[in-house]
Amino acid sequence: MKRKLIVFAGMGFALGIAHAQTNVTIYGTVDTGFIKESGSDVRMDENNANVIGFRGTEELGSGLRATFQLERQFQLPDGTNKDTYSLDDSISRALGNRRQTIDWTGAANVGLEGNWGAFRLGRVNEMSVEYYTDIDPFLQGTTGSSLAKYSLLRSEQLSNTIRYDSPLFSGVRFGLTYTLGADDHDRTISRDIFNDGFGVSLRYENGPLFLTGNFSRQADSDRSYVWNLGGAWDFDPVRLSLGYQKSNLKDLSVLNLDDIDSPVTQKTWLLGLQYKVGAGTVNASYNRATVDGTVHGNANKYALGYTYDLSKRTSLYAVVSYLDSDNGYVASLNNDMGTENTSITGVQFGMTHNF
Repeated sequence: MKRKLIVFAGMGFALGIAHAQTNVTIYGTVDTGFIKESGSDVRMDENNANVIGFRGTEELGSGLRATFQLERQFQLPDGTNKDTYSLDDSISRALGNRRQTIDWTGAANVGLEGNWGAFRLGRVNEMSVEYYTDIDPFLQGTTGSSLAKYSLLRSEQLSNTIRYDSPLFSGVRFGLTYTLGADDHDRTISRDIFNDGFGVSLRYENGPLFLTGNFSRQADSDRSYVWNLGGAWDFDPVRLSLGYQKSNLKDLSVLNLDDIDSPVTQKTWLLGLQYKVGAGTVNASYNRATVDGTVHGNANKYALGYTYDLSKRTSLYAVVSYLDSDNGYVASLNNDMGTENTSITGVQFGMTHNF
């Protein structure tokens, strides 16, 4: 009995030292609801990504801090691990670089930060997605999400990446990323598509005005790239947003996708509106997408939703959307289910809790 007490006391002492050295925050989101779209059965799905995360800092002195972040995304309806959509992950799997599932499907990195900014190494959020999401009234989450979400070059996270975020200068912040490409030695793929990736981002946020511009070149894609520009003006209780994104996909032969004949160019426009009404917010947007490649066509999307805040952490939401496309191929690139229905109506409602 005494031996057990000594062991427990030692564990408590060690944990006490660790707590004194590192400040760790546990955070996350749990969200689910029902979705019904044309051509599919009712399913349970999310509005905001379900995630549990750990973020920590350690003071090293002279204003320098060590940081880490670990996030795991999951499917709340059945508790399984979430296979997030990411071109970065898809290419790595196709090249055989990851023979196991990804456990930390969100961010997973370690870094240093100080008055000069912050460096992170490992798996980081992709800035052209992170910043552009801020102008979408539906945060690229629900059936009402902007059509920019369906870019073939979309990677919400980037692995094997170093990311730098500058300090804030009078409302201006810039960021840089560099992603290691695959080693192309002794590979039998017909085209030399292997390249490193990089990204450059700029955002301005001061009072009611928010502006952002981003450029990202995807690793191992024959130098395919995406760029976007967006902004929002918040004159309470109304917030208006406007954005444009262009994706230039040059080669995806590494993925052996028979249904996508690259090169493909995707252009999307976004016009968004948010209107606060008491404890709730009315969200609305109009989106247009143009696809240029072997098949050409346009798609238009209209979305209307309402979010009611039960508290600072808990909310209810409802969304209805309508997508109209010129042809089945364009439609399949611009909806979550990949269906070729040229006319798709979606209805979604559910609940979100943040902790």
